[in-house]
Amino acid sequence: MDVDTLTTELSQSLALSQPELIYKGLLALVQKEIHLAELEVATLRERYDVLSTDALRQAIVSKTIAAHPAWEDYIVWTNKEAHIEHLRQLIET
Repeated sequence: MDVDTLTTELSQSLALSQPELIYKGLLALVQKEIHLAELEVATLRERYDVLSTDALRQAIVSKTIAAHPAWEDYIVWTNKEAHIEHLRQLIET
């Protein structure tokens, strides 16, 4: 089934206009992406028993936590936070 047919059929089935259907679908997708990124951040928090990237960085620098793979995870964490913030800004406008 192509996108146009699917959009038309879903729009009719859900009694939504096509633009509203697309908007709600995109909003749901962005919210899911935020949730998945937050889960990854939570995993890193738990792995290193820290609450923030600053705390992780401090632990690495002070050698409380081994640098490898913590530095890579620190980068992933900071990128996930930026990604989450960007997605949140998108859905707030």
